[in-house]
Amino acid sequence: MYSIAADMHTHSIASGHGIDTIRTLCEFGVKRGLEGIAITDHGPGLPGGAGYFHFWSLRRMVGGLDLPIRIFTGIEDEIVSKNGDLSLRPDIRKDLDIVMTGLHPDTWIAEQNLTVRTDAVIETMIRGSIHLFTHPVSTYLDVEIDRVLEAAAEHSIALELNASKLDQREKLIRYLEQCADRKIGIMVNSDAHLGEEVGVFQDALALLKEIDFPQTLVLNRNRETIASYLGVEW
Repeated sequence: MYSIAADMHTHSIASGHGIDTIRTLCEFGVKRGLEGIAITDHGPGLPGGAGYFHFWSLRRMVGGLDLPIRIFTGIEDEIVSKNGDLSLRPDIRKDLDIVMTGLHPDTWIAEQNLTVRTDAVIETMIRGSIHLFTHPVSTYLDVEIDRVLEAAAEHSIALELNASKLDQREKLIRYLEQCADRKIGIMVNSDAHLGEEVGVFQDALALLKEIDFPQTLVLNRNRETIASYLGVEW
């Protein structure tokens, strides 16, 4: 039986295109029976994304919420150079619990060709700047997925099964089978942009069950695996 303890990829109104507050997202997490939730708004590299002061004050903000759920601070940042640099200042980023990146329209990486995009993602992994590469398939922009899988395995970077992007079924199955073969850890997340989407994983978990994906590779399956992977106390 597959289960998820924490939704590690959610967006509040601070992302510029989410519609709910951090408090509302967390309240929905409680309603869903989650033990944890990560607030991972888009950063300054995405038009309309949150600025540096949001992430600088994020721990204070979530620390003031009296809710029965562990709230992780995080960011879904943007790659802004061939060297794999991210848009948020490193001195702010290092204090967040989880740092992730993905490929989105209207960003620096969207203007690059397939090889340059892939090289930049791999450089970010090599530098250890991220914990998670979000929605590697069934998304806005392609990468050379075999090269990304190789880098993720070599540098112990988690990849995502994004519950909001399940439309390219055969492509997703091949991707998940490759993750299993290479023993790459994954996180199953909602990518929620409103409260009602928090913790909605049923179709993603059904896909894992269908292909008999190893439960031990699902890193957000319980609090112990999350704490161990992120190096945080829980």
